[in-house]
Amino acid sequence: MLIHVSLLILIMQIQNKINNLFLVFFLLVFLFSCKEAYWPELDKYENVLVVDGLITNEPGPYTIRLSFSSPIDSAQFIPYTNCQLIILDNSGNSETLTEWDPGIYMTSEMGIQGTIGRKYKLEIHTPDSKTYESPYKELKAPVGINSVYAEIEYHRDEHYDYELVGYQFYLDTELAEQDSNFYLWRADATYQYQSDFTIRWYYDGQLKWFHGPDSLYNCWSTYRVGKIFTQSTQSMSTPKIDRYALHYVNTQSRQLSVRYSLLTKQYTIDKEAYEFWSGVGEQNADQESLYTLQPYQISSNVKNIENENDPVLGYFLVAGAAEKRIFVDRPLYPIPLRYSVCEVGEGDFHAYGQLGMADPVFYPIYAIETNGGRRAVPNQSCVDCRLKGGTITKPDFWID
Repeated sequence: MLIHVSLLILIMQIQNKINNLFLVFFLLVFLFSCKEAYWPELDKYENVLVVDGLITNEPGPYTIRLSFSSPIDSAQFIPYTNCQLIILDNSGNSETLTEWDPGIYMTSEMGIQGTIGRKYKLEIHTPDSKTYESPYKELKAPVGINSVYAEIEYHRDEHYDYELVGYQFYLDTELAEQDSNFYLWRADATYQYQSDFTIRWYYDGQLKWFHGPDSLYNCWSTYRVGKIFTQSTQSMSTPKIDRYALHYVNTQSRQLSVRYSLLTKQYTIDKEAYEFWSGVGEQNADQESLYTLQPYQISSNVKNIENENDPVLGYFLVAGAAEKRIFVDRPLYPIPLRYSVCEVGEGDFHAYGQLGMADPVFYPIYAIETNGGRRAVPNQSCVDCRLKGGTITKPDFWID
């Protein structure tokens, strides 16, 4: 049974990584257009430079990711290493980024700082002597976020025979000074969740009492909300957006089981960046129907200066940034929480009796004690919250 637990954990970890890689691939590589059943020829978009980075008015360091695109049947992050990246402004300031991890380039903490009103561009020099660059773009003054809030809503989903219930997040902007404004929103979610059982014993060759509070009971997990959010005030009588729908999180998982936090970043961008990110958001709206849309390339603002036909994917964003974080608690009764929970079975009681035969590679092994005084070794993900993907380190920003 312990071997089974270990394999299950490994599979979960691999699946999470695959899901993240597919998300990045879909956002930056795949294409969309007129509705027609079609299997696109994507070969010419394999091994293509992918750029993902930005500079804002917020303090650095700023991060730019360089990679090669990969085919759908083997989607993965393929880092583009040993490149020289330079961010320049129109006042003569510049900084060469450092490659901290393969394909991950960063400015220094005391390096270049985005300043409202200045223009910035990115230069990329590759090991094979190619030079790519973006045009100078003005860093616009950010429009503030007036509020982000959540409301309990019921949503229909074709995969369930009942309505899902959860929090729908909304955003209101502040009143802008200009009539035409273009926005991009990105959101990062963090949630607290708990193990199903409290650890009472652990085995590392000897059975020992698990002293003090259960340090493996509370975990926090953070993820980037995958959906792209864009909007413009170009056709509005008043340059203010109210009740813009961000993402929806339901009670089918543990995300709302204790406490949930959403950090929303609002980027004030130009029309070209708005059109790019709106296109990416539209193509990614329904991944299951990806091949019902005939693709075309969404043009990047990064170009090969010597070969305009050299395709590039992704974008270097210059934007004014504002942000707001909110917290919501677990929905109150009678809102149903439908995520699965662990139960103790006879196999778990039997596993406790077999601890002496366990392979040391699985140490420490955690055990529980039922209200009736029986001891059991359940699936370890039921007692060690880290095995569900989170960390026991409470985030610095967290408010209980």
